[in-house]
Amino acid sequence: MSTRRWSTLLAVALLLTVMAVPARSSSAEVTSGQVVTLPGGLDLGYELSGSATMVRTPVSGGTTRVVIHVWGLDPNTTYPTHVHNAPCGATPPGGGHYQNEVGGAVDVVNEIWPTVITNARGVGVGRATHDAWAREDAQAIVIHYPPDTSIRLACVDLS
Repeated sequence: MSTRRWSTLLAVALLLTVMAVPARSSSAEVTSGQVVTLPGGLDLGYELSGSATMVRTPVSGGTTRVVIHVWGLDPNTTYPTHVHNAPCGATPPGGGHYQNEVGGAVDVVNEIWPTVITNARGVGVGRATHDAWAREDAQAIVIHYPPDTSIRLACVDLS
């Protein structure tokens, strides 16, 4: 086979391979928002502030990183914090937990849990890395009250 014919076949094969791969931006997708104290937090005397960022990168099938910074929490406390599947204005605020496999396991592998841990001044940071590209229904982050996780203290809309 001639070099020219071989080059043409190789080019066609590469083109077909590229066309078969789903389109996804080669750059990161960033969403962020501000911490808003929810009625459950206000009822308990919290006045929270802060921000959160979610970065989705298309590396190795996708990776999602979440970082949240929050002020006004109790000192030296661990707060259950999760990415949720609805905006903060939903009922309940944030909806349910976002899951990579909807209806799958309720765990740190299938969900995104940037658990917030506070210092002696009540300033908290939470981080999580998820080995998948979070879909568009990863819309909010909710901070839960440790003694009763049904109480939602704060929410961040990711937009």
